[in-house]
Amino acid sequence: MKGRNALTFFVFLAISAVFWVLMALNDEVQKDYKVPLKLTGFPDDMTIIAGAHPTVSVTVKDKGSALMKYSWGRTPVLTVRYDDFVSPESNQLVLSQAQLNASLRNLFGAGALLQSVRPDSLAIYYTTEPGVPVRVRVDADVHTSPQAVPFGRVTLSADTVMLYSIGGKASKVKELVTAPVVLSGLTDTASVEAVLQVPAGMRAVPSTVRVTIPVEPLVSKTRRIAVEAQNLPEGTQMVTFPSMVDVTYLLPKSMYNQDSAPMKAFVKYSWDVASSKSLAVEVSQMPQYYRVVSVSPERVDYVLERD
Repeated sequence: MKGRNALTFFVFLAISAVFWVLMALNDEVQKDYKVPLKLTGFPDDMTIIAGAHPTVSVTVKDKGSALMKYSWGRTPVLTVRYDDFVSPESNQLVLSQAQLNASLRNLFGAGALLQSVRPDSLAIYYTTEPGVPVRVRVDADVHTSPQAVPFGRVTLSADTVMLYSIGGKASKVKELVTAPVVLSGLTDTASVEAVLQVPAGMRAVPSTVRVTIPVEPLVSKTRRIAVEAQNLPEGTQMVTFPSMVDVTYLLPKSMYNQDSAPMKAFVKYSWDVASSKSLAVEVSQMPQYYRVVSVSPERVDYVLERD
């Protein structure tokens, strides 16, 4: 008996839920949509300059049943045909407020009430002129951590892009610069998407480039080299103690096994230091990618001998 009562209860609960849904679908609801425009029928030689991916924000009021089709992840899309809205004399595809509202009513249905439409009209600019190749320059301010260093050439996914305009303006542009790329504390190679700064009334294809900045960790290396003497008086030679020193420095990891840059350690003799028992060890100029160079020992004792 209890089981039969429970079954009856759930049956009536299901029926009530169905009636509630039906009543809810019959109620008026207000919803906000971002409606993308799908542009069709464009000639092959036409390139959109401004408004290539337009979106209209719409607030719609209608019965829940009428808007239910957009409640399960389906996005309303407004299709705009080139032949219907083209304005050849101004290189524009123009949708006035009346035309845009009429197109949206056709999309949502005659019973829908448009509460708000933003923007209230559209002007999409295009050109039939061919694109002009323009080189890309990166504006970058990059800093690594103390244990790493930028090493290698910065590369771009595209070092040249096509620039489109109306009236031949693109041919006067010599280069496009990326928006500033600011990175700090890098410990490894980094890649970022950088937007191109394009003059007003023009369009670059592609509009972004991927910038790759090679960064390598620094590793320590030590080389033992003989100490040479410079500026000796004529007829003399010098013996240093020790005769060799250790030069330690940091360099990019990839260069560790390839490192063969010439290196000299030397001391300079002069009458000013003749009374000193030791001389400071100096190191010849080394590659720019060497960091934190040190010599051990920093000074060596010496003896002058006659030839």
